[in-house]
Amino acid sequence: MLKITTGYNKDRDLIQGIKRSGLPVILYGVGLIADNAEIMLQENGLGVASRVIDDKYLDSVPVSERNSCVLSISQLERQYKAYNLLLCFFGGYRSDLQTYRDLFPGANILDFLSSIYDRGVLETMDTSYITDHLDAFEKVYDLLEDRLSRDSMEAYLNAKINRDASFLFPYVRRPQYFSGSDRVLDLKLRKDEILINCGAFTGDTIKDFLVAVDNNFQKIYACEPDPVNVQHLTDFIKSIGIGDRTQIIPKCISDKRENVFFLCRGNMLSRKVEEQQPGTVLIQADTIDNLLGSRPVSLIVMDVEGNELKALQGAKDSILKHKPLLAVAAYHKKDDLITLTGYLKELVAEYRFYFRVHKPMAIDAVLYASTRAATCL
Repeated sequence: MLKITTGYNKDRDLIQGIKRSGLPVILYGVGLIADNAEIMLQENGLGVASRVIDDKYLDSVPVSERNSCVLSISQLERQYKAYNLLLCFFGGYRSDLQTYRDLFPGANILDFLSSIYDRGVLETMDTSYITDHLDAFEKVYDLLEDRLSRDSMEAYLNAKINRDASFLFPYVRRPQYFSGSDRVLDLKLRKDEILINCGAFTGDTIKDFLVAVDNNFQKIYACEPDPVNVQHLTDFIKSIGIGDRTQIIPKCISDKRENVFFLCRGNMLSRKVEEQQPGTVLIQADTIDNLLGSRPVSLIVMDVEGNELKALQGAKDSILKHKPLLAVAAYHKKDDLITLTGYLKELVAEYRFYFRVHKPMAIDAVLYASTRAATCL
C-alpha cells in the first residue's frame, strides 16, 4: 500500500521563515534553478539581494538580466553580516548541509526550495488529488516490478504534495534513463540498439547512452524542435563522430502531422504550447510512426515537456510491432503516472513497469516499460 505523508508544506514554511527574519535573500547558484527560485520568491513577495558563486568561477559567470548582481563567497562575507541563503544547484539538494553551513557562517537560514518548477508545464499536486485518485495510483504502484520502483514512486508523490525534495534523496539514480541497465534484466541495453531520443536537447541523453553501450549501437534518431538546441545538438553529434549513424529530426513529436506553436527558450524548458505567445514559432509536428515507416526501433527515450501521451499515441504501431524498451518522462502532469501506465498496459499487455527518480527534486521522474527479461530467458 502507498504510504502518503500529509500535513505540511516545506516550501511555504521556508518562505514564511525568510519573511519573518527580515534578512536579505542570497541565492547560491546562477543557473536555471536559481532563475526559477527567484521567480518563486517574487511570486511570494520576496526579492533577491544577490547571487553568489565560488570565488574561482566569478569571472566566468554568464551575463544575463538575472545574473546582473553576482558576488563571490569572499565578497558576500565582507558585504553581509547576516543573510538567508538558498542552495540553487543539484549538489545542494542533500540531507546533510553542514558543508554549506561551514562555507557560509553568516547564513541565518540555509536551505533549498523544492517546488521551483511547479508552474507552467509542471503541474502542482496536492494531498486531495492523491486521495481522490488513490485507487488509480495504487494500481500503478501494484504494477511496478521492484521495490526500488515502489519506494521511488511513494517518495515522488510525497515530495510533490509536501513540497519537500528530501523524500527523494535516498532514491536518486544516475545516469538518467540508463542507471538500471547493468542491474535489471528488463532495463539492460544491447549492443545493437536503435534509439529514438524524443527531446534530444543538446545531446546530454545521447552522451549517457554512448557510455552505457560503449559506443556500440545501430542507429540514433535524435528528435529536437528548438532551433537553438538543434544547432548545439548538431555540433555535438559532429564532434563525437557518430553522424553516419545519427539522424537529427528537427520536429515536435506528437500524435499527428501538423503545424504547432512551439515556445523556443533555447534550453530544456522549450515546449509545445496551445496558443501563440511571445517566443513562439510555428513548427512541424509529426509522429514516430510516420518518421519510422516500416523501420524498426528497440529503445524510445522521451521527455517532451508534457506531450508524452500524444507522442506515445503517435508511436502506437511501432510499439505494437517492435515492443521497444520505453523510458518516458512521467512528471509534467499530475496524472502522468496513471495515464501513461494505463495507456501502455492496454496497448501491450506484456509490458512490465519500473519507476525511477533521477534528480533530487520532483523532476526527471521516469516510467519504464519493458518486455526484455522475457526475451532474454
